[in-house]
Amino acid sequence: MKKKISSEIKKIILENIESSTSHGFPNIVRNESFILKLMWTLCLLVSSGYCAYCLTKSFQDYFSYETDTQMKFKRVSQIEFPTVTFCNKFAADLNKGNWLSELAKYGYKELKLSLSDLTKFNEFFKEIDYNFKYESLKFKDNFNLVGFDIDKMLLNCNFNFKECNSSNFKFFLSSIFGFCYQFNADKTNIRKVSSPGKQAGLSLELFIGYPNKDYDLYKSYGAHLFIHNSSTIPSSEFDGISLSTGHETDIIVSKTFFQKLSKPYSDCVKDLNSTESFGSEVYKETIKIFGQYEQKVCINLCFHKSVFERCGCYYPDQKIIKNISQACDHSFGFKCYLDFAASFGESKISSECIDKCPEQCQSVKYNLQFSNANFPTPSYADFFIAYDSEINNNLRSFYSYSNVKESTLAVNVYFDDIGYTLVEEKASKTLEQLVADIGGFLGLCIGISILSIAEIFDSILKIILLFFQKKNDSIVKKHLKNFN
Repeated sequence: MKKKISSEIKKIILENIESSTSHGFPNIVRNESFILKLMWTLCLLVSSGYCAYCLTKSFQDYFSYETDTQMKFKRVSQIEFPTVTFCNKFAADLNKGNWLSELAKYGYKELKLSLSDLTKFNEFFKEIDYNFKYESLKFKDNFNLVGFDIDKMLLNCNFNFKECNSSNFKFFLSSIFGFCYQFNADKTNIRKVSSPGKQAGLSLELFIGYPNKDYDLYKSYGAHLFIHNSSTIPSSEFDGISLSTGHETDIIVSKTFFQKLSKPYSDCVKDLNSTESFGSEVYKETIKIFGQYEQKVCINLCFHKSVFERCGCYYPDQKIIKNISQACDHSFGFKCYLDFAASFGESKISSECIDKCPEQCQSVKYNLQFSNANFPTPSYADFFIAYDSEINNNLRSFYSYSNVKESTLAVNVYFDDIGYTLVEEKASKTLEQLVADIGGFLGLCIGISILSIAEIFDSILKIILLFFQKKNDSIVKKHLKNFN
């Protein structure tokens, strides 16, 4: 009985193999010649081996999570205008005539007298940078007594075919430049433009002040400009461009939007406001201090945290520390900071900071092109002199063309096209492509398709039905026997 069932199972399997849509197995079973069977067996083994190799490679490609980058330009009807932040390179307005401005004058003179060896100017300017940051942190509650007021700096303002004024600017305190002012920084009301060109952009004419040999402790003077997304905070340590007096600078802006794939393709962060998106403490602290995550800000914070671990103090910075007691002193702390900063780039700590500060999945970058012209013309300078004399009670002390030219500048920020470049990551191999590879290689090498797999289940089902049939036959025979 058992022999009969096994022979019937064998018959079912052989019949299904002979009628199979795959090519190798039917020919092995169907041919009676040993040589032909051997030939088809070898062919099947070689083909199956190549198929296994191709499928293994395809799976490796899929699970390596490689990406391809696509770049395309998208033209739109409107585009968000960037936030424009400007600062005076003269951090302190020493003409305010109050106790703090007089104290600043005295401090500047003392620092200048301390420079006995003119060949050590690099060390001297490092001390100037430290001293200004330290004093601005120390007197941060009174900095308005020496900061450059926007009403004094802003001579003229136009945006998108309309006039603008000081009320359109938001105050921003920089640890290097002191008082800075931001246009289009209100996140709830971001301004947009629908036309390219200078008239649709932002045009500023600024008064910078006059260089003074007694108090100048700077290498250059003019304005410092930041062009950035409204959601980011400009950093005076590595952002921005310098603008010189006596010139009109045209800045042509083009916008690039970067979009990366998140896990498993990369460790980039999607939610830039959530402290739960990444595990490192410096990542979480970046969001707590600055309100939103940005990788380069996180790396900079990691650097300052590393300074604290090494030196026991922070380099003075308005955004990182609030208490002057945490700042490095002028003796040991300042020297420790300089030694650490000089070796940071080549240290293990630098690479650790990269690991602690992931990339953003989405980011915006503004690409800038520049051109310059002399500013102002003699006749235009006359307007400044007349206006300052009659309206502003000679606030800026304009009296001649050369006097105006050395203390003023103009800048125009505008788009050359209303659109943006999208740089987007796509998966090199998707799940659909992996399935297509599996079907393609199995069909090419062995002739197997989805229906070929169904043939296996067909054989299994037939065998199960055979057992049920034999069992029923056995029960019927048993009843007949008992009846007789």
